[in-house]
Amino acid sequence: MDMVIFSGLLPLIGVCGLLTNILNILVLSKYGLHETTSLMLFSLSVSNLFYSLAQLFQRLHSFVALFDPILAMSVKTISIVYIVSIPGYFSAISNLHTTIIAVERLVAVCFPLKMSWVFTPYRVKLLLVFIYFYVVVLLMPTCFLYEPSWIFDASTNKTIVAMKSTTFFKKNFDSITQYLYLGLPILLSTLPFVNTVVCSIVIGYKMTVRRKTSLIKMSSLSKDVKEKKVIKMMLTVCVVNSCLSLPVMAINIILVYNNTLIQSLSKMYYLLRTFNTVFSQVNATINFIIYISMSSKFASTLYEIYHCGVKKIKK
Repeated sequence: MDMVIFSGLLPLIGVCGLLTNILNILVLSKYGLHETTSLMLFSLSVSNLFYSLAQLFQRLHSFVALFDPILAMSVKTISIVYIVSIPGYFSAISNLHTTIIAVERLVAVCFPLKMSWVFTPYRVKLLLVFIYFYVVVLLMPTCFLYEPSWIFDASTNKTIVAMKSTTFFKKNFDSITQYLYLGLPILLSTLPFVNTVVCSIVIGYKMTVRRKTSLIKMSSLSKDVKEKKVIKMMLTVCVVNSCLSLPVMAINIILVYNNTLIQSLSKMYYLLRTFNTVFSQVNATINFIIYISMSSKFASTLYEIYHCGVKKIKK
């Protein structure tokens, strides 16, 4: 079962995430990144692409274990020391992207006349750059928790890589632990999740119950139909992200507050961690399905790219 999950299912989802986000980037680039919507979706796809790539590298030891179990142990240790925080970094960035999308769509629905003034392409670019630096600063301590140590294993008569806590982590263990398990989840997970859910509920309410009063100004615009389709698609992105983020948050809470009990039941611990990874990876992959099913422009542009690619190959 472990081989099926870690050497089959997770790499398969990771490759799907890699390919779908590459397609997202190609299509959105062909649009021309002049609109705020395209900018946000493009940056979100880049973040999800690197998340999928980091997950694949993190699972590299499972593939190596099929040929050399001893080498796989060293590869796993190195990935924990140097790569383990990277998926979390891009996952947090993606969550913040979804929050920005929710806020942007909220403004578009509630204050359509002020939309173009509040969310200009220049301001959105600055906001997206800020997100990357913001998450880097918050997650900086995670880069200094562990370090590799080369030791000789008498049972295998080989030198392997082991992991040990850094001096920095040992000296500040209590404060770092509180920051990692209390501060970071609130800043990078709980608050963005609550913000996205609240904005999504308000948008849904405005688009249904109060359609005639709240969107009356939009109905006179020539781009009314297009704008409503964009709002529905972006709202779907937010809702799906929230639905997939909820079990991830629940699992993280269980792992934090029942850590000792669950780790004593090793199978339960790894099962929960696996579910966590699967939900996060699906979250980084599913946007492609939303775009292609809800945007005829995205689907037609994808077909054009495919058609041009086929022509070049035939030549």
